[in-house]
Amino acid sequence: MLRHIVLFSCKAHEDREAIRKGLSVLTQIPHAQKLEIAFNQKIDQIGNDIEVVVYGEFADADALRAYKAHPLYQASIDAVRPLRDLRYAADYTVDTAVTTAL
Repeated sequence: MLRHIVLFSCKAHEDREAIRKGLSVLTQIPHAQKLEIAFNQKIDQIGNDIEVVVYGEFADADALRAYKAHPLYQASIDAVRPLRDLRYAADYTVDTAVTTAL
């Protein structure tokens, strides 16, 4: 499984909801096994610049590529890009991740 995490900061704080709404169309794309769009709870006392988080789980890199090729993905970019400041993305394969021992 591949995890896809994208973090956004807003140009203006009042655009948070519009960014979340613009990203929410991504949940209609069928290639993700799980997709969540949420506001950062800002619990960490250091570095609270991130406003909105996208968390996705995909069967593999091909599924993530198909997700990004879907027309709704571009529609989301078109809605969010003018409102966001920074965008950070990370992808990793679950079976290569270091995890806690049970």
